[in-house]
Amino acid sequence: MFAIHESLTTNGSVFDDFEPERRRHLRSRNAIAVSGIDWNTGAQIPHDQPSWEDMISASLRAGVAAAKNTFKPALMIWAAMIIVAALYYVVPATHGVFNAITDFQERTGVYFASIGMGLSVGILVECVKVMISPEKRWSRENTINAIFNFLVFGIMGITQYYRFAWQVEVFGAGNSFWEMTNKVLFDQFVWTVFFANPYQAILYLWKNTGFSWKAVGKLAFPFRTFWGTQMLPVLISNWAFWIPMAYLVYFFPAELQVPMAILAVTIWVILLSFLTANTRHDEA
Repeated sequence: MFAIHESLTTNGSVFDDFEPERRRHLRSRNAIAVSGIDWNTGAQIPHDQPSWEDMISASLRAGVAAAKNTFKPALMIWAAMIIVAALYYVVPATHGVFNAITDFQERTGVYFASIGMGLSVGILVECVKVMISPEKRWSRENTINAIFNFLVFGIMGITQYYRFAWQVEVFGAGNSFWEMTNKVLFDQFVWTVFFANPYQAILYLWKNTGFSWKAVGKLAFPFRTFWGTQMLPVLISNWAFWIPMAYLVYFFPAELQVPMAILAVTIWVILLSFLTANTRHDEA
């Protein structure tokens, strides 16, 4: 559904532990200098292109490490979504709340998905970051981040709205195991791989290079190396969280899937913000 963006960090370069015989692809002067899977960090793309075997191996290690680091918050969100689903299907008294959400979404249409996603992931998350920061002061950087994320995820919300509707047309509106599996497979291995991951990776790289497309071109090409060393680790860690979460989202009726997706990604990014803040505090 969504690629994990700058809130997710791991320690060390994804190429730190290559075996000696594989280092022929990366001379010491070309080693990647990254602090982890963090779009706020300017990546140094190696001049010599590593092999696919090297990139996949290193990306798997980095992606698995990131998934382990965020397993506890992921478990909390999965549990929360299971509770929400149980309330919907088991407790009739909650239907009034869900019906109100559905009615509001029907009246506002695509604006619900766009503005809702932009406000939650763009504005709300940035407010949380300020609240948990030592300074507790809204800065110019917070303003830039809030506007940028509002636009990026607002557009993502529009694409989600129409994609969810398309998936209902193609795969059905039910929540049988096979219907949900078809949606999850398309979601994670087509939509995320070919749109969500590149979309966010390129835009965050553009932002973190001072909104310079020229700098993006230098860092993102050759694209094969950029994808294998920078995007693939994020994609792998993304799958660890979003494949189970996608099943939970698609378990809801079609009219509630967009709101549940917005809820899930909002809580996810907020928890990662707390995790990142605590990690930096411990390191200090």
